[in-house]
Amino acid sequence: MDNNNQKKRNNYNSAPGFFRSKRFLFMLLGMILFLPPLSILPQLTGEINFCGSGTWCPRMFFLWHKGETISNYLTSLTRTYYMGVILVLGVVIVTFFFGRYWCSHVCPIGGVTEIGSKVIPEGIKLNYSTFPASAVRYGYLSVYLIAPIFAIGHLCCNYCNFLTIPRLLGAPFNSGDMSYFLRTPGIINLGLIAILGFLAKGGRAYCNFLCPVGALDALSNKIGSRLGFTKRMGIEANKCDGCGICVKPCPTWAITLEDKLLKINQFSCIPCKECMIVCPNNAIYYGRGGR
Repeated sequence: MDNNNQKKRNNYNSAPGFFRSKRFLFMLLGMILFLPPLSILPQLTGEINFCGSGTWCPRMFFLWHKGETISNYLTSLTRTYYMGVILVLGVVIVTFFFGRYWCSHVCPIGGVTEIGSKVIPEGIKLNYSTFPASAVRYGYLSVYLIAPIFAIGHLCCNYCNFLTIPRLLGAPFNSGDMSYFLRTPGIINLGLIAILGFLAKGGRAYCNFLCPVGALDALSNKIGSRLGFTKRMGIEANKCDGCGICVKPCPTWAITLEDKLLKINQFSCIPCKECMIVCPNNAIYYGRGGR
């Protein structure tokens, strides 16, 4: 290894530890606010997590069920799922103007799996980087939106990470949550969270493939960026020498390197800025006009 590459390797190894980073602290705060055992924000409306009566559910409110009237649908928006509506609208609006801070710093669901993956040995992690994440994500979003029209929307609800993670954290304190994992849906969900979360490279495969909120968030980011509002990760080509050090720390495998040409998939990029931290040439930035 020549001196230049050795310098880059040292830069990577001396980067701030994840568990000492501000992003880790923000994700920890998100868990405290939204998830058991504290669930500070849901408890303000008498809930303990995203599920239950559905007030805070960020996924079910935009589903139109078979046979549902417009009046009933509007009632569900304003009375049943109103906090979920506020949460998702807030996420999309903030992303449109400022960037994907919900997915990168706040989301407690993605935060749990990403943090959990940090304690799993690298040698046994599953690498999903060769899968077409964008195609899977928006294919699933289409199914998620269309399925309820044919009265099979319960499948999307049963196998949901916003259901599984809160129940997993609440299981030691709630017998109902514990019994959920003794039933078939709970066992299947636990397996999905394991192979697409804790055991996945980066811990964000579930987010990258099967999260409707993340898919909408990415679309908002794309539109906002096109209109010149929001920020996203970008590359200064004149500074990038194609060393590839930034590829490994990306939790969503949004960075690819082909023939020493670095590319960022903006639909997968959160952005967490981990790539920017380790880049030895300061070739990666966070701002408007990123590609």
